[in-house]
Amino acid sequence: MAALIQFKGNAQGVTLRLESLVSRIGRGTENDITIHDELVSKHHALIEVRHVADKADIFEYFIEDCGSTNGTFVNDQRIEACQLKNGDVIRFGINHFRFVDDANDDLAATTKIHKTWIPGLYVSTRKK
Repeated sequence: MAALIQFKGNAQGVTLRLESLVSRIGRGTENDITIHDELVSKHHALIEVRHVADKADIFEYFIEDCGSTNGTFVNDQRIEACQLKNGDVIRFGINHFRFVDDANDDLAATTKIHKTWIPGLYVSTRKK
């Protein structure tokens, strides 16, 4: 399941699980995720979950700006719409969130390393 993790500098804040097929984000209280920030529009953006064709448990996440005044930013790029990837940083107004997709966690891939030992020296390098 994917989530947005709010952060400021190195401090982590609230974790917001994306449990609906469409999560509406904005300043208005009728949104699924309400952000109390005067730089965030009433209906700022939405995140949509889509099944990957022919793959039962694989989902893709897309973010779309809903014509907000100050824009939606993904990795410091203003977007109208784009696919989200694990680790992307999303900004609404002054609020920063990291997109985390547990199903596509980069930690699942293990890099094999080659170790060499010489008296007094220990070196680890990626195996090619």
